[in-house]
Amino acid sequence: MMPNANRQQWWRTAARALGRAVLGALLLVVAMSVVMVSAESLPRAYRVLWPSLVAAVAMAAAYTFYARRIEHRPGHEFAVAHAPLEVGLGLVGGALLVGSVFAMLAALQVFHLQGRHPLSPAVLTVVADVVLVAFFEEILVRGIVLRALERPLGSRGAIVASAVLFGLAHLPNPGATDLSTLNVTMAGVLFGTAFVATQRLWLCIALHLGWNVTASYVFSATVSGQGGDAGLYFGELHGPGWMTGGAFGMEGSVMTFVALATATLLLLIVAKRSGAAPTL
Repeated sequence: MMPNANRQQWWRTAARALGRAVLGALLLVVAMSVVMVSAESLPRAYRVLWPSLVAAVAMAAAYTFYARRIEHRPGHEFAVAHAPLEVGLGLVGGALLVGSVFAMLAALQVFHLQGRHPLSPAVLTVVADVVLVAFFEEILVRGIVLRALERPLGSRGAIVASAVLFGLAHLPNPGATDLSTLNVTMAGVLFGTAFVATQRLWLCIALHLGWNVTASYVFSATVSGQGGDAGLYFGELHGPGWMTGGAFGMEGSVMTFVALATATLLLLIVAKRSGAAPTL
């Protein structure tokens, strides 16, 4: 059992970490809101894609300020030199993960590809939405919450705890089930592992972005209970909810858990062998 003095110290550390995390979250929300609210004054035709990109830059700047001025860390999570490789790997990895889920569903005769939509400028709206979501959620959950939890829990505990919070945050989404919550939690473990392994946010943001763009725009799939858009390809899912994901979309399928768990294991093996993440 932990001695009383150590227990008190643990709680003080946890409370300080929580206080800093709340402040960081507020900075993040303010940075995003200022850009998006300012953009609302412009005609709709001038609000395609760029406000989300500017908001992403503003959130990255707010996070760097938070890391350096409030947490007194170097704040290298957005080091530009590592961006091309890690963003590229993340986008490809996220796309392959979604593709593997639909490939497994097709092999099991659960997913049937029906056709292809013509290319549409609407993709810019889809990309804008997922860029905003990927940057906001990854900076908040991984950059701020996971990093704060590392002090009292260590890296492994922080990855798991932040992933559980990530999964629970998606419970109010339409069609959420126990399996979908487990899958989103598993995605949080993957993203958290990517963050701890690289000590940067590029890879986890790009994985998140690649996953959402591929699911929503390439396969026209429902993403986390949010209705699927008319993407590049479209098809039908037939079968029990635990296979198709039901109203929550393919993220509620058992095949999604298989893909995410496999990807997380592979990432852990690569990180261990490369020595990139000794704390894992």
